[in-house]
Amino acid sequence: MGTSSTKALLVDGLGEVLASARAEYPMYRPHPGWAENDPDDWLRAVVSVVSELLKKSQVSANGIRGLCIVAQRDPLVFLDNQYRVLRPSISWIDKRDLDETEAVYDRFGRARLLQTCGLVPIPGVALPVIEWVRKHDPQAWRATHQILTTKDYVLFRLTGRIATDTCTPSRTMLYDLRAKQWSDWICKEAGINVRLLPPIEAEPWDVWGPLTAEGADRLGLEQGTTVATGGGDDPSAALGAGAVETGDVAVGTGTASCWRIVTNSNEPDPQGRADVAPHLVANRYVSELIITGTGSSLRWFRDTFGASQGEGDPYERLIAEAAQAPVGANGLMFFPYLEGARAPHFIDAASGVFFGLRADHRRSHLIRAILEGIAFQYPPVIDLLHSYTPRMPAKLTLVDDEAASALWNQIKADVCACPIQTLQTRYGAALGAAIIASQAAGTYKTAAEAVSYMVRQDRVFEPNARSHAEYESLRGRYGEVFKHLAGAYSAATRPSTAAQEVA
Repeated sequence: MGTSSTKALLVDGLGEVLASARAEYPMYRPHPGWAENDPDDWLRAVVSVVSELLKKSQVSANGIRGLCIVAQRDPLVFLDNQYRVLRPSISWIDKRDLDETEAVYDRFGRARLLQTCGLVPIPGVALPVIEWVRKHDPQAWRATHQILTTKDYVLFRLTGRIATDTCTPSRTMLYDLRAKQWSDWICKEAGINVRLLPPIEAEPWDVWGPLTAEGADRLGLEQGTTVATGGGDDPSAALGAGAVETGDVAVGTGTASCWRIVTNSNEPDPQGRADVAPHLVANRYVSELIITGTGSSLRWFRDTFGASQGEGDPYERLIAEAAQAPVGANGLMFFPYLEGARAPHFIDAASGVFFGLRADHRRSHLIRAILEGIAFQYPPVIDLLHSYTPRMPAKLTLVDDEAASALWNQIKADVCACPIQTLQTRYGAALGAAIIASQAAGTYKTAAEAVSYMVRQDRVFEPNARSHAEYESLRGRYGEVFKHLAGAYSAATRPSTAAQEVA
């Protein structure tokens, strides 16, 4: 269950994908900078995709050995004492809690938070979100009896159990990374009763429990079907890309581009550039670097300006338009910071920009500029990776939606001068979930064993030397423009002199 959609796979015991399904849900934006979900949209999406898998595959309910859900870890669901949803869930791309995030910095201390939780305070994670709800929606806060994350809410609705795993809390900023439990000092200092949070009781590959009669009826499965505990979608995407050993790197390319480096250490990055979380593999951790505004930039263009008329996937039609424009989009540049900038620049106040628009530019140039602007974020992130792994893989493995585009993969290979490896299964996080389900159901004993059967390579995109040279020149100009934009972002967040005079 990702930011914008739920993706599902039905996989047999030898790793053959029998069916795939996807269901989008709306992102509500009631105010500028806000982004929120109806938690029951997630449940409806899970019901929809499971039904579609069974219909497409013609597999009967009694043929399903196990089910696993992995999900985005940031959004929270606030429930009352009747376990009813109290308010919309605030998305991790939401920016309403910037003030609360700054207050968290000041109150708790950046260094101590980083050493305890493995991540720095950023908007959209649990601690500043709870602070925002307490301040701006006190009625909901007073009525709150239980707080759950995305996955744990849906599992509660399907199984009746309230608990969580050792991976999912890693992005709450309420978690003790080393103890793999809620942090007593953070919760106490924040005034959050630990009893509001689900107990951390299981590893992701453990059996969570059976489906209840109600849950089975909703999904069209049999009561008692084994349900795995599951975990975060980012580590699951790394698992679905085959990243299980120290030094393995996988890039998931959905709403954001999430770069995951497998390590055997839970030591946080002292500079706070990468977040650290338990992997969905025993005795392994994942350092995560996130480029925001990647897939969401193309979705924004689709939703705002539409795709060309025709049959098939609208994204494929957008990519086909981009192919009509030349390398460099005739000088048009796009800076994909629609939700602020994390890696490689880390500027919360950043925003998206088309730079260099002229009267001769057409839709195809805008779309091409989006693809190239996102690819231009890759080389500096690759440079950052050297801080976390002594060995870089010879090629980058890409999973999820962006990896379905041959043009975009080739652009990235050309920009980075690095081969891009894709897999037969695009839905990396869903494949990771299938791997965990196979462990919980007893098909495979370890993640590595399951990966050897279930992760299958597809196409490799080799870089073109001539295109790389052209992109290097373009990227130099892109970097110069960004230096000025960075100053503009800072200036835009300061009160103007005129406003101060009026005040």
